[in-house]
Amino acid sequence: MKEFNDILKDIKNKTFRPIYAFDGEEPYYIDLLTDLFEKNALEPHEKDFNQTIFYGKDTAWTDVVNECRSYPSFAERRMVIIKEAGQMKDFAKLESYFENPSASTILVIAYKYKKLDGRSKSTSLIKKKGFYATSDKLKDYQISPWILSYCKEQKIKINALNAELLATYLGTDLQKIANELEKVSININEGDEITEELIERYIGISKDYNIFQYPSAILEKDAERSFKIANYFMANSKEHPLVVVTATLYGQFAKLYQYHYVSHLQQGEIASALKIGPYFVKDFVSASKKYNLSQTINAIKLIREYNLNAVGMNVARNEIDLLKEMTAKILAL
Repeated sequence: MKEFNDILKDIKNKTFRPIYAFDGEEPYYIDLLTDLFEKNALEPHEKDFNQTIFYGKDTAWTDVVNECRSYPSFAERRMVIIKEAGQMKDFAKLESYFENPSASTILVIAYKYKKLDGRSKSTSLIKKKGFYATSDKLKDYQISPWILSYCKEQKIKINALNAELLATYLGTDLQKIANELEKVSININEGDEITEELIERYIGISKDYNIFQYPSAILEKDAERSFKIANYFMANSKEHPLVVVTATLYGQFAKLYQYHYVSHLQQGEIASALKIGPYFVKDFVSASKKYNLSQTINAIKLIREYNLNAVGMNVARNEIDLLKEMTAKILAL
C-alpha cells in the first residue's frame, strides 16, 4: 500500500483526518493500520470513554453515527472503528455522516476483502473529506521484493535468494509471511542474517531439497542434483505434489523463453521484462547456454504434458514415475 507511510505520519504527529477508509483484497495492511489506530490514536487513559469498536455484521448505521456525533469525554477526540465493514448491510446510509463528519471524531473503516463502490457518493465523500486507500493483492513476482523491503524495515538481514525461496514456498499471504519471518527473527540476535539453515530450522523449508532448488538444478542441467531432489520429492509426495512441481518448473522455463527474446537488453531491462530481481538475471544467462530457444520450447511442451498428467488427464500413472520420467526427458534435451 503506497499510502502506508502517509498514514503513519498522521498517527505519529497526531494530525488526524475525520475519516479513514481502507479497502481491498489484501487484509495485511488493513489489519495493521486498524491496529495502529486502535493502539495509538488515543492515550491509554482516554480509551475507556472515547473509543468504540463495531463489527460490520452486527452494526446498524445509526449506532455508528450516534457514536461519531458524541462529544469526547476528557479528551480532544473520539475514536470509532468499524471492523469488517464490508459486512455492514446499510453501509451506504452513512453517506449523510460523510457529508458532514465530526471534527472531534476519527472514524476508521476497515473494508476488507473487497473494494468500496468507486461510483458511489459515499466513496466520493470519503475521498473528499478524509483519507482513502486500497490494499491490493500482490502478484507472485512482487512477493520477493516485498520480503526484502519488509526485512529492511524490520532491520532483518536476508539475501535475495532466500527471499525468493520464502516467496516460492509461502505464497502471497503477507500476514503468513510476516508471521514466519517473526518466528525466525525472535530466535536470532540483532544484526544476524536469516540463512537457509535458519529457514529450514524455524520454517521447515529444506535448504537442499525444496521446490525452488529443483528448477535451478534442471536449468543448470545438473543431473545428479536434479535426481536427488526428485527422489526426495518422490519420497515426500504429499508435501511436494507433482502439480506444484510442474507449475514451478513451468514458470522458470517460461521466463527462460522470454529471456531468449530480451537477452540483448541491459540487465535492469531484462529483470523488468522477466519480473525478477536483477540478482537472478545471471541464472537465466547461464540457463540459456544449456537450453537454446528450441530446447526451451520443447521443455515447456514436456512440462505442460506432465502437468496434465499430474491432474489426471491423458494418463493414469503414479506421480513418482511421472516425475522421474519428466526429469530425465528434460535433461536429455
